[in-house]
Amino acid sequence: MANSRELELIDIPARYHHIRPVPRMPNFAAWIEDVDLTQPFTPQVEAELRQALDDFEVIFFRPQTITPQQHVALARVFGPVSQGSFFDRMPGVPELEMIVSDRARPPSIDSWHTDISWKPQPPLGTAIQITEIPPAGGNTCWISTSKAYEWLSPAMQTYLETLSAEHTWETSGFRDALGRAGEEALVNAIRAFKPVIHPVVRLHPGSGRKCIFVNADFTRKILGVDREEAAGVLHFLLQWLKKPEFMIHHAWEAGAIAVWDNRSTQHYALADYWPHRRVNQRVTFNQPDAHTEGDTVNQTVLKGGSLTG
Repeated sequence: MANSRELELIDIPARYHHIRPVPRMPNFAAWIEDVDLTQPFTPQVEAELRQALDDFEVIFFRPQTITPQQHVALARVFGPVSQGSFFDRMPGVPELEMIVSDRARPPSIDSWHTDISWKPQPPLGTAIQITEIPPAGGNTCWISTSKAYEWLSPAMQTYLETLSAEHTWETSGFRDALGRAGEEALVNAIRAFKPVIHPVVRLHPGSGRKCIFVNADFTRKILGVDREEAAGVLHFLLQWLKKPEFMIHHAWEAGAIAVWDNRSTQHYALADYWPHRRVNQRVTFNQPDAHTEGDTVNQTVLKGGSLTG
């Protein structure tokens, strides 16, 4: 057996009195039942939603019809809205990113990643609603990076805690997309968002779990060891993270909502539905004490233009 540690399940009845989490995997990925996202939240509900995100790392809501403002309000339960990424914004709601895939805009984020790990302070998490779904496909997978760490041998855990890694958006599809948007956009991004360094293992402040923090899209290299060792360690981790025991595979219904913790998960948006249409509305949110003033990433780089044309 790969993991001989005894499983201790979260005691849901003792911990939750105002919402009802229904786990989909052991201590990972839960439906949140009996919460109406169209109504203001009580402080008790907000506190338990934050607790659920710490406990289960990605939480799901059944389809609901919510306004863009209610979507933003849900994200703000967990932290202040972040400046987001390079994606286009909903007109009149700059906090809400629009990721639209169709015949003219094929899906392009089919890789394992942690949102915006290329910033010094990556966002705490993300809240998305898939408002339009294709006839089939278009699912999303998440992996628990805390489970991935927990299942490693003690010696490997100790070794990884000594390492750091470089993260950059330049290793991802964003470089080609910005290049197509024009030389000015690419140069703006290179100047504004330089590579950053993060520990390979990070302590989650809410759950106390240790989490692996490297991903296929944005982690360029492991630092501080021989380059062959670095490449081998990164390759091992990226493969290890994909064990099915760490993964939830989620099929969408139109109007359904997911909120995930960037500190303890990675995700992958399946690209198996082209040329059909899929619309993802997304709000990222920061740590409560993070600095969030200033232009969005989109405004900084594209100056009001569009990544997709």
